[in-house]
Amino acid sequence: MKLLRTWVFCSSLLLGVLLVNGQETETLATDLEVADSLEVIEKIPLSLRFGADLYRLIRSQSSDDFQGFEAVADLRIKKDLFIAAEVGSVEITEQSEQINLTTKGTYYKIGFDYNMYDNWEGMDNHVVLGLRLASSSHSQFVNAYTLLDRTPFWQDPETKISSGYATGERPNLNAFWLEFVAGFKVQVINNIYLGLSLRLNRLLSDTVPENFDNIYIPGFNKKTEDNKFGASFNYTLTYRIPFRFKK
Repeated sequence: MKLLRTWVFCSSLLLGVLLVNGQETETLATDLEVADSLEVIEKIPLSLRFGADLYRLIRSQSSDDFQGFEAVADLRIKKDLFIAAEVGSVEITEQSEQINLTTKGTYYKIGFDYNMYDNWEGMDNHVVLGLRLASSSHSQFVNAYTLLDRTPFWQDPETKISSGYATGERPNLNAFWLEFVAGFKVQVINNIYLGLSLRLNRLLSDTVPENFDNIYIPGFNKKTEDNKFGASFNYTLTYRIPFRFKK
């Protein structure tokens, strides 16, 4: 009888242990399934970055024939995608062959940048490719021009004209072009970036002044009669403001 009671007790104890272990195993498996089903969502900072082009500021201080300023900004909307814009003004006087002219106006550019660089943990550098749609509103002022006389009857073959119908202002001019952008931005300290970008421009249309042509377009730079392409660059210092987080 004692042996039977001992056997029943041991059997009941063993069955209880097995039931408890089975419940714990089932609970652990359920927890793992729930954990595996959860999606890991990375928080991407939606940030605004703004600044200025250092090259135009330095050139304005060092040259009497150039005054210009360019403000730059970009808005991060996804991890590697930015809406980008530039706004600037230019007043430049230059000699182009036989013509001395002053161009004055403003320009606007808007488009996007895409970051191609995969940062390490804690880094925020960018190698970008981008596109801009740009426009300018400007005027051309012909200060003077030179008439060339190749005949042997005049002692001075070059005659400089600084007044008259051909000189003066050509107002209300504009131009539209596309810009293809390649560049980089490096975070030098927290939220402060230095950037360099190269621009290849393709002129779409421009208003040609009467009895003249657009020789310089603000934001596009020099234009030639037989070539619709131009080039430019900027060297920027920008500051980033992270203002909220997007899940």
